[in-house]
Amino acid sequence: MSAYELAPQLQPKDQPWRARNLKSALLERVAREKQRRELDVDYYRIGYTMGYPLPLARRPSLEELPTAIPGRAYPWLIWLSWDLEERWRVLHAGWRQFGDREAGALLQQELAALSGWDHFCEVDGNVGLVTGHLAASLSLGLANSSQWERQPLRQARNAAKALIERDVWPWFQSHWGEENIGQAQLGNIPVIALVRSAQLARVIGSPRQAALEAKARQVFRAWCRLRTGEAHYTEGAAYDGYLMDSITEWLAVSPDRAELLGDGHDAFRSLADQWMGLSLPGRPDLQAPLGDVEPEMIFWATALGRMAEWYEWRDADWFLHRFPLQQMRAASLVSAYGQKTQPSTDAPAAGPQEHPNALSLRTGWDKNDLLAVLGLSRGPMAHLHADGGQIILGWQGRFWITDPGYQQYRPGDERDYTLGLQAHNAPVIGGAAQTLRAPRVLILETNAHGWQHARVELSGCYQGLRPGASVQRDVWLINDGGLAVVARDTFDSLGKDVEVSTSWQGGHHLAWSFREGWTRLSDGQHALWMGTVPDALAASGLTRHPGTRGPLTLTQTATLPEGKGVRWWVFWCEPEAGWTPPSVEVREGALKLKVPGGAQPAWSIE
Repeated sequence: MSAYELAPQLQPKDQPWRARNLKSALLERVAREKQRRELDVDYYRIGYTMGYPLPLARRPSLEELPTAIPGRAYPWLIWLSWDLEERWRVLHAGWRQFGDREAGALLQQELAALSGWDHFCEVDGNVGLVTGHLAASLSLGLANSSQWERQPLRQARNAAKALIERDVWPWFQSHWGEENIGQAQLGNIPVIALVRSAQLARVIGSPRQAALEAKARQVFRAWCRLRTGEAHYTEGAAYDGYLMDSITEWLAVSPDRAELLGDGHDAFRSLADQWMGLSLPGRPDLQAPLGDVEPEMIFWATALGRMAEWYEWRDADWFLHRFPLQQMRAASLVSAYGQKTQPSTDAPAAGPQEHPNALSLRTGWDKNDLLAVLGLSRGPMAHLHADGGQIILGWQGRFWITDPGYQQYRPGDERDYTLGLQAHNAPVIGGAAQTLRAPRVLILETNAHGWQHARVELSGCYQGLRPGASVQRDVWLINDGGLAVVARDTFDSLGKDVEVSTSWQGGHHLAWSFREGWTRLSDGQHALWMGTVPDALAASGLTRHPGTRGPLTLTQTATLPEGKGVRWWVFWCEPEAGWTPPSVEVREGALKLKVPGGAQPAWSIE
């Protein structure tokens, strides 16, 4: 995440972008793609970069690719198909939006080359994401057959027919036979393959269109129901966006879009609130790294742009007009360029919000504002984490208290770092981290002081706790003459002499210091002070996990002789990067926080 936080070319501009900025960004990408003769694909998740020729006249075979994970065929064609689709959307924009015949010729040649593929499935033989991305690309190219050369058009149509008949239809008959659609059927891989195939079947007039479309509508309505119901269905911010990129484009050309948009309004609004609410203040392109969030996956912005246009959500329009254009995918740029609307002046509302996977407390949207995220993982998706109560803090364009934000699938130190005992800052009780996803929201409010406050019950997230045991985490976000976050962990009935450990990840490239029992994180211009009561934080607790990609981990361990007690965690945002820590005391169950300088009042939290 820090690479994106610090990259100078991704820093937002002072003013919202305009149509001329979109045009320049698109033309730059078209020129770059026209110069490309091969495709280098960054498999950032596992640290490999692989090259492929252009045009890609045959499907790469497993024998041509390394063994990234022992005993498992890595899904190499997913990332390849991402990059192919992105390239083809850029060339399509150059051809159709700006009349660039050279871009059109390249697009025709490369889509026609797909007729040489033996299958449109992954290297393991399964229909999946590569099928969906290639179906989307063929849909885009074949939706308008004007100006195509006769031979490439025939080949591209043959590829489209083969994708539907040879690969999708047998898979559809075996995979989508069930009438009832539950959470198990809503994973992004099969749904993306389904809706994109339905979209392609519509474009080419396939006899399979009716069956594919009917199932796609059934799946969409099931997703809407489960998203807004007690299931709190989600795959996390990034993968929700990945799925919605496909669903919204399928919807965009659906003949009964108006009806389906009515069905999806509340579910889509929950997505918009999640994507905006979990974004880093001052960096609308970066989501809080909670669960499985990859900053490379910006599909969600494309989906949000379509929703904002359909429902005329001015707050989402305001948000997207501050999105760095370098981070937008081609589909986002093309869609926004086609709208040619003036930027909205209606910023999203700040304040506490509940999302399917998190609670967000925030003071606003500028980099000087503060975001506190509280993990609320409640869904069954295997790639998400058991991280109830995980705290992430964003301020000044950085995530200061952070999270690995992904799951490494290769065995070893990095997988332990992303999923192990120190991966999250929820309490580890008696050497056991959370393994279940059952947090409960008890309080979410703006209290009488104007502070935002959340309380979650976490005992259901741990296996093996004694009957009647309770683990609660409160979080207050204070914006009252200064910015602070105070967390309180309350334990009860855990058993005699139980040991409780808490591990905090600090953002990469931040400098650590230890003063008078406090920890200081600094970017050279601002500082975040962290303290705990009772006890103190010591430099001896700071370690670099052998699997980390950058962040350091500070662990503090305490013993509860009676199996109950309270531990406070205090975070103060110091805008001047001073070297004097705050002072705290706890009296009669209330914490009093006093910051140096006397400019701010003393805050008392009960």
